[in-house]
Amino acid sequence: MKADIVIVGGGLAGMTAAYEATKQGLRPVVIETRGRPGGLIASAKLGGVPFDIGAESWATRNPVVGDLVDELGLEVTEPTGRSWIWNENLGKAYPIPEGTLGLPADIDAPEVREAIGDEGVARAKEDLTMDPALGADAKDLATFIETRVGSAVLDHLVRPVAGGIHTSDPSVLAVDTVTPGLRAAMKETGSLLKGAALLAQRNPGAKVAQTRGGMFRLIEALETEVVAKGGKMATRHAVVDFKRTDNGWSVDIQPTVRGADPAADPVPEGPVQTLETKRLVIALPGPNAMPMLDKRLDIPAWELPLGAPIAHQVLMIDSHALDDGPRGSGLLVSIPEGEPKVRAKALSHLSYKWGWMSEVLSPGRHILRVSYGRPGEPYPEPTLASALQDVNTLLGTQLVEDDVVAHMLVRWDGQLAPQTPKHRENVAKLLQALERYEGLKVTGAWIAGSGFAAVVPHARQAVRDLA
Repeated sequence: MKADIVIVGGGLAGMTAAYEATKQGLRPVVIETRGRPGGLIASAKLGGVPFDIGAESWATRNPVVGDLVDELGLEVTEPTGRSWIWNENLGKAYPIPEGTLGLPADIDAPEVREAIGDEGVARAKEDLTMDPALGADAKDLATFIETRVGSAVLDHLVRPVAGGIHTSDPSVLAVDTVTPGLRAAMKETGSLLKGAALLAQRNPGAKVAQTRGGMFRLIEALETEVVAKGGKMATRHAVVDFKRTDNGWSVDIQPTVRGADPAADPVPEGPVQTLETKRLVIALPGPNAMPMLDKRLDIPAWELPLGAPIAHQVLMIDSHALDDGPRGSGLLVSIPEGEPKVRAKALSHLSYKWGWMSEVLSPGRHILRVSYGRPGEPYPEPTLASALQDVNTLLGTQLVEDDVVAHMLVRWDGQLAPQTPKHRENVAKLLQALERYEGLKVTGAWIAGSGFAAVVPHARQAVRDLA
């Protein structure tokens, strides 16, 4: 069977690539091992209400995601209320300041002073008169932040925000990947604080957005468009082999059956079918893509970093005590120095954060997502009781199990690999090696960087290059 373009993987990168292929006049075949596309963008129902159990929003710093959503005719919604930090070491909560990953755009904002104190503010302001070259070439985020504005900003603002979003400590995160444009803005203004303020001016308003009804609506819309334009969704199929041919690429695919448990990858089983194509896109997660590439191509291989296991306890609660959003959209939790009162790393008040949810929930009913799992911590095993205890501490409530209408445990093990400086160096070497293979592109978060704002433009450009 011949195909205009074969796309291996039906996550965000794969579905975006497939959609872009149709824009280029190609009819894609998308190979997805599971029974649904979407990858980390997935939904479930709690009490009959559908909601995102994976990625729930995109960063608005790059307009490309919004442009894609507009193309698909989807409605955009912005979060209600601010997000907060629970500082375990200080025993209090405070709003996350306007800025970049916790780095404040206004060092004199009241919430900044509340978070880091007068001494922290004074130390941070040293950045304004510091030699612009000092720390400017730091590769990891922690060194970059601490050198310029001090440990208080790092520990009380950046560390909980960056750790909550990227499930990694700033000491292992590559500056230019997790804070794109920040280093350039600092160079332009001569100061990190001025650079953060400049980025805030260039990207005013809400820093994240969502497709109304949930991010899974984006995947549904992409699938609808791909199929309507002649593309094919080969779900429950896996690539078992591929090789170069005189005319492009030969790709062997095989049906899949469920793995040993719900979290395990599906297993190939059944007759093999061969696809012939001039254009091949590998849009799999790194741990799946690298063995496939290394086995068949002459490329530099390395041991990929794995993300920490993540567990969410999702609670549907009946309580008017939550109606006004006691902590806005939710909180990120700082890492404690001693025995923690709160073991969660974050709490999202989903039904307050996304206004459309209140329209489908009965009055006084709310959905909270309590998240667990940090690098180096034991495998998270949150229970309803432990999650409820954390909720009460974080929100200042007195909820009991009788207030819980329904609850669900959701796991994402090893999915969000840290974007370390070494990983970015290895990716650059891989992409250079792949240039010798005509008609082949590799995309996905492990290549492009974490988040919709990185994945979507990378996947679209990969297909444009092939087309």
